[in-house]
Amino acid sequence: MQPEPRPNTLLEAFHDSHVGMGLLGLDGRWLHTNPTLCAMLGRRVEELIGQPFHGIILPDELPEVQAHLADLVSGARAYYHMERRYRRRDASIGWAQLTTSVVRDEQGQPASLLVQALDISEQKRSQRALRTLSAVNSVLVHASDEAQLLQAVCRTVVEDGGYLMAWVGHPLEDTEQRVVPLAHYGDADGYLGSVRVSWGDNPFGNGPTGRAVRLGRVEINQDYLRNPNMAPWREQAEKHGYRASVALPLPVGAALPDTLTLYAAEADAFDSEEVKLLQMLTEDLGFGLAALRTRAERDRMIEEEQRHGEALRASLVDSLRAIAAMVEMRDPYTAGHEARVAQLAVAIGRELGLDAQRLQGLELAAIVHDVGKIRVPAEILNKPGRLDPIEYEMLKRHPESGYAILKDIAYPWPIARMVHEHHERLDGSGYPQGLRGEAILLESRILAVADVVEAMCSHRPYRAGLGSAAALDEIRRHRGQWFDADVVDACLRLFASGRYSL
Repeated sequence: MQPEPRPNTLLEAFHDSHVGMGLLGLDGRWLHTNPTLCAMLGRRVEELIGQPFHGIILPDELPEVQAHLADLVSGARAYYHMERRYRRRDASIGWAQLTTSVVRDEQGQPASLLVQALDISEQKRSQRALRTLSAVNSVLVHASDEAQLLQAVCRTVVEDGGYLMAWVGHPLEDTEQRVVPLAHYGDADGYLGSVRVSWGDNPFGNGPTGRAVRLGRVEINQDYLRNPNMAPWREQAEKHGYRASVALPLPVGAALPDTLTLYAAEADAFDSEEVKLLQMLTEDLGFGLAALRTRAERDRMIEEEQRHGEALRASLVDSLRAIAAMVEMRDPYTAGHEARVAQLAVAIGRELGLDAQRLQGLELAAIVHDVGKIRVPAEILNKPGRLDPIEYEMLKRHPESGYAILKDIAYPWPIARMVHEHHERLDGSGYPQGLRGEAILLESRILAVADVVEAMCSHRPYRAGLGSAAALDEIRRHRGQWFDADVVDACLRLFASGRYSL
């Protein structure tokens, strides 16, 4: 015989739930709350009971929330399920997944509203950083000059990432050791104009920005209210709704680096995972700045091409090698891949009788053929297992991204085209353009064979190297189908004669 349930079973379930739960009267005042909800809000039960719910809702979102509750009471909706920001007692901001429904009396009339809240603040933080990283990588490809890039990054960080404000600071070597804005976004109320920031070891240099410049490392302020170093900026930060901030130095080789500083509305906003993703963002931004500065230097050199032709060529070669080195820094598992592909490609080209000019262009294209991977998230490049279909599609975009980065640079060789075509196949099964046969540049066909052979011989995070025998069998099996027959034959002759080995 089953025992009858105790009368307080529902109340116990309400009280013991790991989900935040509260009961609102129709007048919008709290009737009951459980400990989980109190912990989320940072308040005691007695501070909530009898108080209106308005205190936890952000002012700009209150009208929409009130409209939702009115719909529930009127019967227009049975329940609402949404994600919503909420304010804790210490004024920090969190995110909750809310489900709100009507509780009816015995006559079927609305008696109260049941609110169920699941805290998703941590997930939102990770999503925020990932959205920011993805959006900034897109900006990098389209920026045409340094000022435009910095401004676009600041705007993207705020609009796509959800941070309150972002600025890039530049340290001056003046008597005050000031840090001045190069770009900013989200500062409509003039915070930057109302504060002083220094990189010196003084009260105005001990915030995240000054310390990041001075020490060359990421610096975090998790709470303007609790951090004694933030006293010079606390009043203005409170006026503007800033609760936490982080400053990240840009890795462009300067003794005193520029910094990217971000502001969040909630305390303790920057956990280790978010900071890790933001560091990846600044690494990518540093690459973009280096590429733009290389391009700016290229433009200056082109003006002197008639008098300094050889100097220009050397500068372009160095810029390509610098770009290749930065790509390898992002993808350490394939460090040396581009250089080894370049060596094999040149050997094949020489076997086919290409002249010195074409061989040099082929070598340089090979050392930057994977430059488009700058747009691929590092966690995909370094994934220890095989890629899923979505990740693989993202990876397949790197030839187009590389072409976009290089196409406007006036190299004496078709570098951008070779980068664009190095995954094309003779039968049209390659990507990204599906080119066939002679439509693919000879140098691109050479690069395709060299890339496959080197990749199969080398170790990857998800497998050990397969060896040269397997690599040569692969190109032999697809000779004339995927790979140019003359190029394959030249490669096979090099290995068979012992004139080349990996």
